[in-house]
Amino acid sequence: MMDLRTLHSEAMDLAEKAMIDRARGKVDAAKKHLTEALRKEEMAAWLAVENDVPEPTRTILLKSAAHLAVDAGEIRLAERLIGTALAGDPPEELAEELRSAFEEIGFHRHLDLRGVVLQHNDLQMVMVGDAIAPGMVASDQFIKRVESFQSLIYRTSESDKGIEYRERGDPKQDIEKPLQMYVSVPRAASFAVSLKVASQKGQAEFSFAESSVVVDHLMTRLGMFERAEYESLSNEIPKKEYFDNFVRLATELAPDGKLVKMVGFTTQRGTVEKRLEMRRSPKADGKLAVFVPSNERRPFKGKIFYFNENNEGALTIKLRTDDGLEYRLKADTDMLTKASKYVGRKVAVTVTGVQTSRATIEFDEIKTNRASRTTKKTTKKRR
Repeated sequence: MMDLRTLHSEAMDLAEKAMIDRARGKVDAAKKHLTEALRKEEMAAWLAVENDVPEPTRTILLKSAAHLAVDAGEIRLAERLIGTALAGDPPEELAEELRSAFEEIGFHRHLDLRGVVLQHNDLQMVMVGDAIAPGMVASDQFIKRVESFQSLIYRTSESDKGIEYRERGDPKQDIEKPLQMYVSVPRAASFAVSLKVASQKGQAEFSFAESSVVVDHLMTRLGMFERAEYESLSNEIPKKEYFDNFVRLATELAPDGKLVKMVGFTTQRGTVEKRLEMRRSPKADGKLAVFVPSNERRPFKGKIFYFNENNEGALTIKLRTDDGLEYRLKADTDMLTKASKYVGRKVAVTVTGVQTSRATIEFDEIKTNRASRTTKKTTKKRR
């Protein structure tokens, strides 16, 4: 049994290394560490099954290995691990998590193009949730998202061209005509459809055509929205009216957390498939409140999850709060260096400072939530 614990511990250490490598942009190292973590956690999981390890340990190990398998793209292995866990006698709470994991695997499968060829102005759209059955979807849930996506296409083009924001009405003909949207029939075994942005059905576009460029820009900005990177998003969409409109329409497009749990998009550039998975439910969690600048100093609880070192040697660190929001941390070099010691550790911290933008905190204090180490820098009182 000691081997099982050792394997699991080593797997978690490797998974943390993979996470840090990925954050630093070291793709090959991240893939290597993730594969090694999966192999060790898989061995621990099968060892638990063979030795009739009691619940909930058996299920926890199988579920953990399945999640690593999904991250590593080994979907068939993830299915086997989850199936084995459900075939046992898992506690109901864990059983529900396993069913959700199966749903996630289905989402990954549906994002695969599986022989469908997409042009530069095409996307594949996938929806998963209680309102979706194989090849079918509640019409209101689908229609409102298609309408929101079409509006986002028009608004993206208008914003990029510097056109004055229109409060109401249809876009001008030179915007609307080349950016009309066409929808394919649903694909079997899922609710996946193709969306084509073009002036006429069946029309393919070059990569430099307006429809292709607008699709690329929109996917980039929706990715920022999904990750709650509002500061970067506001840099992409500097005009407030367009920014607020984008957030509203993206919220309508995003999952609601129940009827629609995931919305995904796949595009194809040459032989490379690009995917966007929208899982966050902004409406349900209320995370889209308008940011109002303030000099109020307050605590933010969460984990230091991102560390990078740019070409100038400056430290970039992010905090993921308990409610899932992400903030870039700013301070002097000494404070950032101290904060970087928490990167990759399973230690919850409290960062105290001033939120200076939607996604930035200027902090002068950081401490573990177990009231152990505290680091504080005396600063002048803000006026």
